Amino acid sequence: MRWLEPLRTYLGDVVSPLRCAACNGALRRRTLLCTVCAGTVIRWEREGDPLAFGHYGGALATTLLRLKYASRPDLALPLGQLLRSVVLAKLAPEDVDVVVPVPVPFARLVERGYNQAALIARPLVGPLSARFAPRALGRREGSIKQAALNRRERLENLRDAFVPRQPEKVRGRRVLLVDDVSTTGATLAACRAVLASCGAAEVHGAVVARTESLDL
Repeated sequence: MRWLEPLRTYLGDVVSPLRCAACNGALRRRTLLCTVCAGTVIRWEREGDPLAFGHYGGALATTLLRLKYASRPDLALPLGQLLRSVVLAKLAPEDVDVVVPVPVPFARLVERGYNQAALIARPLVGPLSARFAPRALGRREGSIKQAALNRRERLENLRDAFVPRQPEKVRGRRVLLVDDVSTTGATLAACRAVLASCGAAEVHGAVVARTESLDL
């Protein structure tokens, strides 16, 4: 299938050569995922916001976890390219003025060395003829990690977690808000609220992967 090609063929020089991003198995040519791992990726076919490339699971989940926790910022570019294919199929350049990644707390940024959402978002900027505003939003320190919380707990945990840093970057503009994964939608909802308070004209969401969690 054609959609598998971006998974199997990555022409840049940033991915470690001849190793699958998910299983680390040897490959005969430079790719993001081996054929077996690529076969575990399930496309997200549902309409709605946020836009997403695939379901969170299989090799896609493993690759995202490696990006986030295993010091593999090189994986962000091919993942961003996968998301770009979805975004450009649904949104035109006139629909987006500025691309804003979901921020991480400063301490986590220092520890990790990068914001994975910002790295994923960057490949979307040029094709959309949009501005990139990686510091439009900030995130306060002290919030509990979201993974073990249900949606109601996540919303409470994220109350006042995000703050405007550069509101002038989004005021009156159409925003594409980008993150790596959406589980319950609480993080995107919290960021949307801040962007709306800054006067954003419209906010679209986009993530590499979504879960089917309906936990309220």
